[in-house]
Amino acid sequence: MSTSTTEGNTTNPHALKAIVQASETHRIIASRDIVDIRGLKLWAKGQPVSKELQQRLLERKLLAPIEACLETEDGASLFTVVEEIVRMLDGDSPLAKILKPWGTLLVAQAKQLPLHSVAQLLLTAALTTRPSSFPHAVMGMGLAGAIVASRNSPVPEIRLAMLGGLLHDIGEVYIQPEYLDYSVTLDLQGHKHLMVHPRAAEVLLSSTTDYPKILTRGIGEHHERLDRSGYPMRLGADQISKLGRVLMVTEVALGMFRTPHSPLTKISFALRAIPGEFDPAWTGFLCDSARRLETPPPLDPLEPRDKSTLEHLDTELLATRELADHLQTQRGSAAMLEVVEQALARLDRLRVAWNALGVWGVNEAELSAQERFELTLAGSELKHRLRCFKRECLLLAENLSDAEKNQLAPLWDGLFDSPPPHLPAQTTP
Repeated sequence: MSTSTTEGNTTNPHALKAIVQASETHRIIASRDIVDIRGLKLWAKGQPVSKELQQRLLERKLLAPIEACLETEDGASLFTVVEEIVRMLDGDSPLAKILKPWGTLLVAQAKQLPLHSVAQLLLTAALTTRPSSFPHAVMGMGLAGAIVASRNSPVPEIRLAMLGGLLHDIGEVYIQPEYLDYSVTLDLQGHKHLMVHPRAAEVLLSSTTDYPKILTRGIGEHHERLDRSGYPMRLGADQISKLGRVLMVTEVALGMFRTPHSPLTKISFALRAIPGEFDPAWTGFLCDSARRLETPPPLDPLEPRDKSTLEHLDTELLATRELADHLQTQRGSAAMLEVVEQALARLDRLRVAWNALGVWGVNEAELSAQERFELTLAGSELKHRLRCFKRECLLLAENLSDAEKNQLAPLWDGLFDSPPPHLPAQTTP
């Protein structure tokens, strides 16, 4: 987003580059004179965007954010949004199947959405630079709307959810494109860059549009989790709005619709895996859809390594839990002990969740097809959660001394080692 200070607005180079690139295929013009903080006019109202403007803006601080000074005369619009939701509903994808009962409502409400010129500009920029982002946004609009509609919510709440789903990832245009490749696992630095996009969208829409705070707040919360394991603010259940809770569920589901083979069952499993992460009031729509529309695929007999992998991960979790207990007894700063305390809480939640599956030591013949399928999902899901745990610990430990980081490193590194971590020798207090 454009960074606003008392000394003017600095233009985000990634967003500006995307806007200029979009101007090569869409007509984007200045909706007002673009003026720097000294009052010098850099671009006249009505003049099309070009690479020349890009260079001028990068060299100057502006009186008003650039997003508020531009508009697109074509590109993403309410018409293209409606066109895309109709096209999607006419398909036979798993998402289309669960949205069809709500199709008439969703199309009717999509036609009434207030698409602000700033939102239209950034959707156009995203569409041009990452073509898949526009269908993703419309899928988010449809799914969030259906989730809320399934609870017999009033039309204004359905429309608010649809707008939130449409704009939830609009902040990604401010992120370096290399960090938006979801086929690549990000390192900590890359994740830190990605973490800002919900907040970027919230601040941008709050400062440049007339959208209500309830909408911008919900968009800023769409990667939070009720158990404080989300980002960017690590909010807790009592701090997250109803719309934020809906968009959290929507975001997780959209990511998994990309996967082949029983995506609804995978979504349902992910939403239920760790009790307390998501609001059951809003996960029920997808969990019920999975039970109603998907049958687990036929599976070959479970191979011994499938079970041993899960057992090994469980052993690693237990050993890391013991290590965290040990570290809690050591002399350290309050900040270090806070990291250990939060790690312990997270590890306990993981173990409770996985023990609740009830499949440890169960004979394969005693498992239903659904349970067998979920068992095959459990290993990859647990590994994913452990990667998230490591990332959370690294972020929490960023401000510790090097010595304290080294002392804590076995806490997260051991989860990916074989054999599991061992307790260090007892130190003298």
